[in-house]
Amino acid sequence: MKNQNINLYILKASGRLTPYIEDIKKVFKDSLNKISEKIPVSNIDIVVCDDKDKVIPESGITGYTPNSNLIFISLDPGSPSFSKLIGDEFNRTLAHEMHHCMRWRGPGYGKTLLEVLITEGLADHFDLEIYGGNPHPWSVALDKDQTERLMERAKDEFNNKEYDHTAWFFGSKDKNIPRWTGYALGFNLVAEYLKKNPDKKPSQLHALEAGEFVK
Repeated sequence: MKNQNINLYILKASGRLTPYIEDIKKVFKDSLNKISEKIPVSNIDIVVCDDKDKVIPESGITGYTPNSNLIFISLDPGSPSFSKLIGDEFNRTLAHEMHHCMRWRGPGYGKTLLEVLITEGLADHFDLEIYGGNPHPWSVALDKDQTERLMERAKDEFNNKEYDHTAWFFGSKDKNIPRWTGYALGFNLVAEYLKKNPDKKPSQLHALEAGEFVK
């Protein structure tokens, strides 16, 4: 395994994760092997907890990476097909968040709308590079017309450090921004870059400045 000091902490106080601890550990080990073949992950603590209020309802899981050394993964053991979730969603979430850790060590997660769009788009494409399959629903949340219209709106805020993160990424009826718009626009921007640069992979781009994706 090409990694150093990667630590998994499974919080057990609720008792709901206890039956799944060994499954989580196995998926974690297998996923880490795949991820570390692509990016030089090291010095990261991963905290897995039971928090049904934080997860994406459709998937029963969510991840959050506040800095280059820490990942939180929230699970809802009460969600339908939780055992399937551990195999199909946990590994993809881990890949996504690991890519965030690496980007934190380069240009950072991002302060402007464009920077964050690229960070999220890259992480979702890295997940696909590792595991294949179909994009997540948030990556393809917009149709062609919506993508074109909302991309034009986003361009006006690309360099805005005061952009409304909640509106752009989780939706706003008042601002007429659909749920997951930011994720879908970021996925599209990275997809266009990869089409123009077929020799590049998301695993190679974690340190590339956001501006390079819109030239």
